[in-house]
Amino acid sequence: MIKYFIFDSTGYVFRKTRKDQEPLMKNKIIICILVLAAVAMILGVGALAFAAPGTQSDPFVTLSYLTGVFKPMLMAEVETAGQELSQDIDARIAALEAQQQLDQGSATAAPNAADRFAVVTLSRGQLLTCSVGTEIMLRIGSATANGSAPALVDYTDGDTLAAGAALATNHMYLVTIEGNGVRASADTVRVLVRGTYRIG
Repeated sequence: MIKYFIFDSTGYVFRKTRKDQEPLMKNKIIICILVLAAVAMILGVGALAFAAPGTQSDPFVTLSYLTGVFKPMLMAEVETAGQELSQDIDARIAALEAQQQLDQGSATAAPNAADRFAVVTLSRGQLLTCSVGTEIMLRIGSATANGSAPALVDYTDGDTLAAGAALATNHMYLVTIEGNGVRASADTVRVLVRGTYRIG
C-alpha cells in the first residue's frame, strides 16, 4: 500500500492511501460517462431536428406538406374528376333526349300512317288478313268476307257479314276479330284499307 502526505489549507499534514482515492475515481468516471451521454443525446436531437422529415420508405408528413402540397393536389384531382363526371352526365342526357325525340317521331308517324287509307290491289284468290279495328272498302272487282263469325261488320248498313258473303261496293267494313279479312273473287280487285294488314 502506497502512503503519501497531503497538506490542507491550515498546513496540517495527514496521510492518505491510494485505496482511499478509489471511490473518488469511480465517481469521476461515472460523471464523465453521464456527461458524454447527455452531450450525445443533445447532438442526436439536434441532428433529427435539422434532418429531412422522414425517408422514402417511411415518410414523415408535416402540416406544411399537407396544406401546401397535398391539399392543392387533392383539390385539383377532385375538380378534374368532377368535370369528367359532368361531361359524362351531359353526354348521357343528350343521348337520352335524342332517343326520346326519335321515339316520339316514330310514335307520331305510326298513327298518321294508319289514319290514311291505302289502295290495295288483289288478284283472284289472294287473301287480305287484317288486325282488329282495320277498315275495308271495296272499290273495284268483287270479294268475299273471310274469317270467323262475324267476319266483318258493315258500317254502312249496320249489319254483320258472315264468312263467304260478298262485299258490297263502296260499303265500309270493320274487322272486329283478329285475322279476319277479305278474299278476292275477281281477277283484279282494289280495296281501300285503313289499319294493319297483310296479303297472302
